[in-house]
Amino acid sequence: MSAPALTLGLALAVALLAGGAVTAFTANNALKKIAAVLTALVGAALSLSLVGAPSVAIIGAVAIAFAYCVIGVAVAVRLQEAYGSVDLNEADAADEQDEPREPSA
Repeated sequence: MSAPALTLGLALAVALLAGGAVTAFTANNALKKIAAVLTALVGAALSLSLVGAPSVAIIGAVAIAFAYCVIGVAVAVRLQEAYGSVDLNEADAADEQDEPREPSA
């Protein structure tokens, strides 16, 4: 692979990784957070591939991404069942209503 193509590929991988990480921290929707983390994991796997990491490391990164996807979607389904929404602000508000109030002095 030529140097400009490798540089472009690594720039794309870093952009995917950084963009996914930032979106994961700022999203309020559980499914958007899952998609953002998966985007970051794809960027990480792509960068491993471009720098010539062993195939075991790349397979491990893909396995971690798959496991994260399965667990994340299961959690999102459970949020939908419990709160009627995958929006985390709504789940937090519903939990806040269920908390017992402390007595005022």
